[in-house]
Amino acid sequence: MNDPRITPSRWYYVLSAVIFVGGWVLFIVFLFKSLTGMEANIQQVVAPGETEITLRSPGNYTISYEYHSVVGGKIYSTDENISGLECVLVSKAKGSRITLSPSRMNSTYEFGGRSGRSIFDFTIDQPGGYTLTSAYPQDQVGPEVVLAVGKDSTAGLFLTIGGGLALVFGSMGIALAVTLITLIKRSNKKKRLASEAG
Repeated sequence: MNDPRITPSRWYYVLSAVIFVGGWVLFIVFLFKSLTGMEANIQQVVAPGETEITLRSPGNYTISYEYHSVVGGKIYSTDENISGLECVLVSKAKGSRITLSPSRMNSTYEFGGRSGRSIFDFTIDQPGGYTLTSAYPQDQVGPEVVLAVGKDSTAGLFLTIGGGLALVFGSMGIALAVTLITLIKRSNKKKRLASEAG
């Protein structure tokens, strides 16, 4: 029986449950929006060929090979490993060649019907237009594939996950605090009422 004299109300238990569930919902929404934003900043290039790309900020970038991808309504599905494809990146402003290094992380990803893995890392100190040229050696015939160029998202991904987990644990902490305070106060109130009645 819910005695109205016993406070706080049991509704505070419901409030703590709402806070707990709400933290997880916000985490999912936050993570989804962050990952969608990362995906939107990736530029796809069909190789072999020559394509002009725009890199909007200085920093570290990654070129990935997408073995399952879609570009312009066309589906690309190739072997997970690719060999022989040579890539050259040139700054349009300076005419200088950007050094492409084998990817340090060799990371893989899968989202939105696209699967790929990193193959090159590079760094630029000036945003602007760049020309990415890719080709197979003259004596080699290779498939048409998709390359994806994007900002190195490793640090951003860790920050996103860390921020999301902080949100979850923060909501769990608040929910637990509300539950414990309500429980203790209600228990103390019951004891006082019982002693007064006795």
